[in-house]
Amino acid sequence: MRRLLTLFVLVFPVCSPAASAQEVIPVGGAGRLFRGAKPVCVPDCAPTVPDSPWTMPVDPGVPPMVPPTPPPGFPAIPRGDPTLPTPLDGLRNPFAQATEAGGQPARTANENFDGDFGGVFYKRLVTVGTTTVPRVVGFTQQVVGFTPITTQTITIDPQTGQRTLTITTTNNPIIVNNPIVTQTVVPQQRVVRLPLAARYSGILITDNDNPRPQDRVYFGYNFYDNIGGRNNLGLGEVDLQRQMAGFEKTFLDGDASVGMRLPFVQMYGPAGIGGTNNVGDLTLIFKYAFLNNRETGDLIGGGMVLTTPTGSGDAILVDGSKAPHSFIFQPWAGFVRSFDRAYLQGITSLLVPTDSQDPTLWNNSIGLGYYAYRAPERFLTAIVPTAEVHVRTPLSNRDPYGVVFLQDQVSLTGGLHFRARRAVLSGAVNVPIVGPRPWSLEALSFLNIGF
Repeated sequence: MRRLLTLFVLVFPVCSPAASAQEVIPVGGAGRLFRGAKPVCVPDCAPTVPDSPWTMPVDPGVPPMVPPTPPPGFPAIPRGDPTLPTPLDGLRNPFAQATEAGGQPARTANENFDGDFGGVFYKRLVTVGTTTVPRVVGFTQQVVGFTPITTQTITIDPQTGQRTLTITTTNNPIIVNNPIVTQTVVPQQRVVRLPLAARYSGILITDNDNPRPQDRVYFGYNFYDNIGGRNNLGLGEVDLQRQMAGFEKTFLDGDASVGMRLPFVQMYGPAGIGGTNNVGDLTLIFKYAFLNNRETGDLIGGGMVLTTPTGSGDAILVDGSKAPHSFIFQPWAGFVRSFDRAYLQGITSLLVPTDSQDPTLWNNSIGLGYYAYRAPERFLTAIVPTAEVHVRTPLSNRDPYGVVFLQDQVSLTGGLHFRARRAVLSGAVNVPIVGPRPWSLEALSFLNIGF
């Protein structure tokens, strides 16, 4: 009511000389005389001043009345570019947020998948220890006694014919052959079914990634506890650790990106298994967003991941063949659906190796995140709990007694993402839920730095 009264006091003295010949009708309701909501007048209306923040009719020959300050109750609107944001924009779009450093709005910056994949299992003969056994390398002879032998000899004198009896006793020695024995160390070998550290490691599109093209560098750490333990009973615990470094760069106005990643893998366990330190295969990643709604954060995308056989760690399998080492092509498609404080994202991909000895894998993952805390103006801009489900379905090499095999895997991942203006620090835990469990527990941590 107070705004209407103020408006009447300002407008009525100016328009009163022509009040009988014209009528001023505010657009959008009483009192809304902001830029972009100019009054609509009948044809006899007096001229207006289009550059004024508040437009009012004037009489011919009378200078326009432009108030130096906005009327009481009206927000101050600076003159200039009408496309600049105003204090009312937040009211018109209640979901609008400040832009983060790097140019990406917070609600469209969904967090990456954490992932879970532990690799393919290879059957090979390994030396798990040694034992000492005696070995005869020769003999020595030893006289341990004598055996007396008595002989009787009768001689006859040819002239007299007299016979003479002679008795002779001989001591024959008793000889024993004593063996010469040495202790020899003999290796203990066993057939195991374990991953090769540098194979199929850190190659999935869901390893610290999502369908959205990004500008970033990143570092990751994965720890697999008791990997392959259910397939190698009595062997002892085997752990696997992986560090990963990579980058991603967008182009085509942020609708596409290319990236690379390189893992470094170590395996710890009994003698003959632990102590391996390998460089993994280099992976190249291409993304393209077919639908990229920057206002809502919704996205549909796809692309290709190519893993090259550049890593170390060759091995001989139990059948005497060399472990395969393929180029792996991974076409993928994914989506992101954004809500007010949450997002849902999913990815499906197909891993196709160039060597038929390696398994072909169908990968499906879905993840849900919720922005439990958001403060774009602070250093810590968001805290995002996430939950993921991963389903890995091998399309070949499914025989658990085969030389190279991959079992069906279903696992759950839960984590937290701590977002700052230019970085996201993530931590998560993964647990397989389908037996035999390929590992007991996986711990994951990632640092993504935007640029």
